[in-house]
Amino acid sequence: MSSLLSFLFLINLKAAVLKHEVSSPQYKEFEYAEVCETMGTKNAILISPKSLTKIECLNKTYLLLDFCLKKFPMEKTFTRGYVDKSKKKVVCEMSESVMLSVSCDEKDLKYCFNPKKGCGELKKIYANRLEIAHFSMLEKNLNCYFAKHIGESLNDL
Repeated sequence: MSSLLSFLFLINLKAAVLKHEVSSPQYKEFEYAEVCETMGTKNAILISPKSLTKIECLNKTYLLLDFCLKKFPMEKTFTRGYVDKSKKKVVCEMSESVMLSVSCDEKDLKYCFNPKKGCGELKKIYANRLEIAHFSMLEKNLNCYFAKHIGESLNDL
């Protein structure tokens, strides 16, 4: 099921993602109404996902990244926030590491001109609080590996 969620999430993002692997993932799910209330819109009657990374509460749009960062301010393994449309919930994802491979086609060439900078941009989308541990260009693909800060373990959290 998580592979299907990842696939659906990836289809709608900017990059042509060839590979997205998450190690030891943890998912925290929230009702749409809780997201709106946490973000400052109380008793929202009209709530709907605007995209896989945004929610609309009474004509105010909120980034799910901001919601998750607010809910988990000290979580060092937070990677991303997204909408699970099938469950009608918002998901905050935590992980020890993320492996990402992006195709350097016309649409996504901007990530590939400078691999370190490209992985930095992709980190904001897929691996928010993890560090860039490795990046490389192989053929026409940008590969990024994100991991927890060196010296930390899940027990440190």
